Amino acid sequence: VAYAADFATNDNSRDDNGHGTNVSGIVLGVAPATKILALDVFAGATAPASAILQAIDWSVKNRAAYNIVAMNLSLGGGLYSSACTSDVFANALANARTAGILAAIASGNNGSSTSISSPACAPAAISVGAVYESPLAGSRSYPSVGCSDSSINADKVTCFSNSNSLLSMLAPGAMITAAGITMSGTSQATPHVAGALAVLRAAYPNETINQIATRATGNGTTITDTRNNVARRRLDLTAAMGGGGVTSDSTPPTGSVSINAAASSTRTSAVTLSISA
Repeated sequence: VAYAADFATNDNSRDDNGHGTNVSGIVLGVAPATKILALDVFAGATAPASAILQAIDWSVKNRAAYNIVAMNLSLGGGLYSSACTSDVFANALANARTAGILAAIASGNNGSSTSISSPACAPAAISVGAVYESPLAGSRSYPSVGCSDSSINADKVTCFSNSNSLLSMLAPGAMITAAGITMSGTSQATPHVAGALAVLRAAYPNETINQIATRATGNGTTITDTRNNVARRRLDLTAAMGGGGVTSDSTPPTGSVSINAAASSTRTSAVTLSISA
């Protein structure tokens, strides 16, 4: 943890219920060499928009000092069926993206197949829905949402995950253990993506921010949500490292090889090899 601060009411507690710790642990599981900037925007169970905006602005202002390349927003509210171009977070997230910071944001846990939450609905967001990480015996019920899943296989979209055509991608979000805590939600799917964005930026420092986003969202297995037939890629960092829809130069180099300045023969045991290409 390179930095930690309260942006909402200072309650002298960095994490009231383990949510932030679990989320940070997931980021570090994907990107072990990254540093965590723990920007606490919650006052109890709610996060004021003003605190979230201040944390985003802080990230932009301190981008160079901490080499910030990704933000994780495992939070959200409301349900929106179309892009939130006038959302209170839209400009701040657009400014962050322009500054070189991609925002992975949870789509929400309302079980909606027609809408996603804010700020995931903002145009600059990489919105993340949840799939199961592995097969599970029996069924799983989510009383707070009023839904349940049966016949659970890896990559099955969870019933609580909000989804519509705005959704950017999917990631493991059900029964995720990190930092000694097990939780489920799009909050757990999102930090998988945030960690991947950090890894991709480190691996491809000269690519544009949009190319990095395409690497993350454009690779991996395509999963179809049977509730609405929306098909999206499930995060696959290995595939993203080698793909991403980025055109690469595969033309072999041409050149010449010369031994001892192209001498026809030599009587020495040491020779000079010159290669130009």
